[in-house]
Amino acid sequence: MFHKQRRAVSRIVAVMLASGLVVGSGLLATGAAAAADTPSGVTGKLEGGVKYGERIESETRPGHWEPVTAGPFTLKVTGTESALDVYCIDLLNPTLTTATYHETDWASTSLSQPAKVKAKAGPKIQWILENSFPNIDEVALSKSSGIDGLTKNDAGAATQVAIWHFSDPNIPVRMVGDFPKTTKLIDWLIAQAEAKGGSEEPKPTLALNPSAVGGKSGETLGPITVNTGGGAADVAVALDKKGTDAGLALVDKNGAPVKTAKNGDQLFAKVPAGADAGSAGITADASATIKLGRAFVGDDNGKHSQTLILAGTNKVKVHALATLAWAPTGAIPAVTGKVDCTQGALVLTVSNKGDQDWKFTVGGKDVTVKPGATQDVVLPVAEDTAYNFTVTGPAGFSQTFSGVLNCKTDSNTVPPSTPAPSSSGPELATTGGGMGTGVTAAIAGVLVVAGGAAVYGLRRRGRHSRA
Repeated sequence: MFHKQRRAVSRIVAVMLASGLVVGSGLLATGAAAAADTPSGVTGKLEGGVKYGERIESETRPGHWEPVTAGPFTLKVTGTESALDVYCIDLLNPTLTTATYHETDWASTSLSQPAKVKAKAGPKIQWILENSFPNIDEVALSKSSGIDGLTKNDAGAATQVAIWHFSDPNIPVRMVGDFPKTTKLIDWLIAQAEAKGGSEEPKPTLALNPSAVGGKSGETLGPITVNTGGGAADVAVALDKKGTDAGLALVDKNGAPVKTAKNGDQLFAKVPAGADAGSAGITADASATIKLGRAFVGDDNGKHSQTLILAGTNKVKVHALATLAWAPTGAIPAVTGKVDCTQGALVLTVSNKGDQDWKFTVGGKDVTVKPGATQDVVLPVAEDTAYNFTVTGPAGFSQTFSGVLNCKTDSNTVPPSTPAPSSSGPELATTGGGMGTGVTAAIAGVLVVAGGAAVYGLRRRGRHSRA
């Protein structure tokens, strides 16, 4: 049985590209603000409430217990009818109904941080996702766990609680009512993940790497590598209108024109000799299967929304963007940005493909990038704080990186309280204040049962279940 209290596995992150994995690097004309909000991969919004689950309570402060419904819910993929099953890995933050979610890497979430256990939380959560509900249905899960007669509600609640055991420890939670099968399944999942957990982080569904390149007029810019962790056979690639108007050509490594690519292919952009300084973009679009375990961070106008992790695969439409910059002489900048939760910072990778120094100031730091050099600029950001950094350069270069850094679960050890009275039966998708009600909108409880009405570890305020 799970009975230990654990330290908070630092929570999740920041939101780039208006939240996402890599903050894109777009070059815009003089006076224009760069829109660093075009994400790579999958985007979506939450839809509806908890699908299958059971009622628990979490001790949000000593002696104060909040009702929570533990279970999976749905992320609707932007611009499609596709829906994805997701669980929470960020219990105490509110869930904002208007937030846009973006696929991201573990390094931009609390899953990058070591848990109190020997291994990191991410691989153990990944094992649960691969070996529990809904990836494994309740019938198969009954067979593998040896717990007869599991229902979808049992399976959904136990899976969520077992995930919270690793992502958000140290806040007591307890069952509301008698759910012995759920309790047994929680214990089994945690024990199995502790013993077997070690699954690798899934790869991004679609990305162009690097997401920004520069070079002189008359040169071939690149390479930019197409990465499709979702197994897309054909990725449609193209220059945007600015690129075609400037006379650029998109080619493969052999110099042949290219319109489609596959995983691992390299793309290049040929710039006409003597072309005036300019910028453009390469777009990539595909249908791909998003992998279990991809993290999603949500942002609504600088407000962080509860972080999620993917529990059900589906074929989805995905998009990626890379930006190009060129000039005949002078400094030629390119910038990418990514939240790094191990450093608690936005890290900008800046390069200069020109023949003169590039000097700029960002976040109070004076930066000089020599010709041909690439360097990282680390911009610390306080936890739960919105950031907005603008990098400027020659020929009207202006790029802004904005979001909210949210990397820690900030769980504190809370001693168990005297159990509160129980009620009978689950209340699904309507527990608490509902979705999008600020602080009370999204907390959850990490239900780690050690007996009939057991207490486990979780955190602060908000509610996981949604109306």
